[in-house]
Amino acid sequence: MTGILVPFDGSKHSLKALHVACDLAEKYENKLFLLYIIQLDAPYKTSDVSPETYKNAQTIIRKAAAKAKHRRVDYDILDFEYGDPATGILAASKRIKPSTIVMGCRGLTAADAEIFGTASRAVFEHAECTCISVK
Repeated sequence: MTGILVPFDGSKHSLKALHVACDLAEKYENKLFLLYIIQLDAPYKTSDVSPETYKNAQTIIRKAAAKAKHRRVDYDILDFEYGDPATGILAASKRIKPSTIVMGCRGLTAADAEIFGTASRAVFEHAECTCISVK
């Protein structure tokens, strides 16, 4: 393993994914790459991000970092990605080339997934590495 990408949004599913990623990082002496996506509607203009949204994003990703630090796992906080989650996760993955992506999955029903799609489905279809979904 060369690194584990962990998209983190503060949800209970992303928290579970972070715990799994920490377990893997401990076992394989690996590094976590923590990622937060600031969701924007197309067209994606970072100038549309309010200071409050940016501050909230920083707070959430720092919580993930604190949990990794508490577990004594090596980590980096990646620059924020902007836009829809799947696109942001895939962009970060192309940049850092992790061996694994560990991400939370909300567990939409098949009907909901058909209507709305899921970030995890899109990431798993297009990522060039192992992907682990945590529910």
